[in-house]
Amino acid sequence: MDNDRYERLSARFSHIEDLPTLPHVVIQLMEKVYQPEPNVEELADLVMTDQVLTTRMMRLVNSVFWGLNRSLTSVKEAIVYLGLREISNLIYTVSLANTFERDAPLMKRVLFWEHSFGCAICSRLIARRMGYDDEELAYLAGLLHDIGEVILALQFHEEFERVVRLVRDRQMTFYTAEEEVLGINHTDFGPWLVEKWRIPTALSDTIANHHDIEKAESGLDLVLIVRLADLICTYHSLNFGYQEEADPTAEMVAIWHKLVKRYRNLKHADMNAFLEEFDDHIQSVKQMVSQVYTVEDMIPA
Repeated sequence: MDNDRYERLSARFSHIEDLPTLPHVVIQLMEKVYQPEPNVEELADLVMTDQVLTTRMMRLVNSVFWGLNRSLTSVKEAIVYLGLREISNLIYTVSLANTFERDAPLMKRVLFWEHSFGCAICSRLIARRMGYDDEELAYLAGLLHDIGEVILALQFHEEFERVVRLVRDRQMTFYTAEEEVLGINHTDFGPWLVEKWRIPTALSDTIANHHDIEKAESGLDLVLIVRLADLICTYHSLNFGYQEEADPTAEMVAIWHKLVKRYRNLKHADMNAFLEEFDDHIQSVKQMVSQVYTVEDMIPA
């Protein structure tokens, strides 16, 4: 990052008030999950200290997306059945949604999380199809890729309104409009928030560069996965209320071919078939959001 950009970013950070924080129980959980030999009983007990987290997590576990042949009734049972990394991703999913429960002007949280969950699920599907070695990390990267957008919407109302006007009136992408208004964009805020929340640092490069792949210094495969998932969600109109790209098709094809060159598993895969496959998951994504937010949760304050 050049000096001028760093100074602009620092100036913006200095004006942020009431920075959202993850619940302390979530930070404790993440530290325990990544221990060499995590204790399932201890993790289950820790989750259950937060009743809202427990209730919403179990809603997700038993949602149609996971396709379980029976309902799971306890946190311990869910951890054993789905695995620690899967449960940790569900905990992030629920706690992030809880952390940003109020709507920002011009950005509705339900639409934002439909896009984020959609990108998380699509990232995992792409990772699985290509044989990427960490599907759970791909899910988390997809979930968090636009997290800086929420900071802009919540903390910089006037600037965000100007960004939205540019997007609507001049058909700009959000990324370009943010640069014009702020001199920085949502990808600059994301890595900073990841550091503040002690989320795995492997995600910083993906969040920072999913709109500018050529700048990726490490983890290029993960950046390509998340960018492709982001474009696929846009293609399916699964966005946070605004179309980020007018026509994502050309870039989707280009990234798909980049991945094909890097992974043999994709050589005989058909991108159109994959797009149809993801189309079948869209209703599951919407249901996931409804499982996190009850009807009462979704009524604007």
